[in-house]
Amino acid sequence: MNQDKVEFLTKKNKNLKKFYDGVYKKGERKHFTTLVTTETLTEETNEVLKELNWKSKKVLDFGCGTGFFAYKAAKKGANILGVDFSKEAINIAQKKYSNPNLRYEHIDVNKINDKFDVIVSIGTLEHMDNPLQILKLFKKHLSPKGKIIVTSPNWTNPRGYVLMTLWFLFNAPITLADLHYQTPADFTNYANKLKMKLKWRTIDKSWAHGDILIRDFKRRLPNVLRDAKLPNDSKNIKNLIEWLKENVVPFENSLPQSGATGLYVFSKN
Repeated sequence: MNQDKVEFLTKKNKNLKKFYDGVYKKGERKHFTTLVTTETLTEETNEVLKELNWKSKKVLDFGCGTGFFAYKAAKKGANILGVDFSKEAINIAQKKYSNPNLRYEHIDVNKINDKFDVIVSIGTLEHMDNPLQILKLFKKHLSPKGKIIVTSPNWTNPRGYVLMTLWFLFNAPITLADLHYQTPADFTNYANKLKMKLKWRTIDKSWAHGDILIRDFKRRLPNVLRDAKLPNDSKNIKNLIEWLKENVVPFENSLPQSGATGLYVFSKN
């Protein structure tokens, strides 16, 4: 493994605080484009909301961002504390998504002493220095019958195969903020170490091998190759995308691990 990759893999979460403050100051729509704004992540949010009856549940939303999920769960009757390491995100959440059942805090999760019925972390663990340590902290703050619900990008699908090949073989930075590229195998290992039960499935199939994959690659691949200083021939990129359209998109891929996002539910044994 080359030195550049070692430096990237040892990058710490604290380096991302400034990055995300900048994202929220700039505005999510301007940074992520319309493909990846908080409001467009409705499938991920809706799938988490389907997991249980939220009424009267005491919930910690870890990495709440601008409060989209927390607000939706609060409307279903949950009593929610939303926390985030970005003060900018919390400021936006307090203005944009308020509810009597919901409060936000810019606080270190290590300083929280409460127990919760549910701890939710949507698209956050991949940014943490040590995901297992965060999960251990979550377990410590669970009530006796509590659950941890986590979502994280999943890479065991055509989208992942292309991007992970670029990452491992060419040190191409496929995202700016992810520190870990996790799969169901990783979360199964976490559950075993935590001595917790795990139920998982994957969602966002169109991101993994459908129409959104094609739209995303048209935007992403030129930037990935540029940032890695690799040959960036628009004709070759177009040919790859056309090949994916003809040979991947038309076919059903309903394997349990084939979605672009993993949804993991941990419960105590």
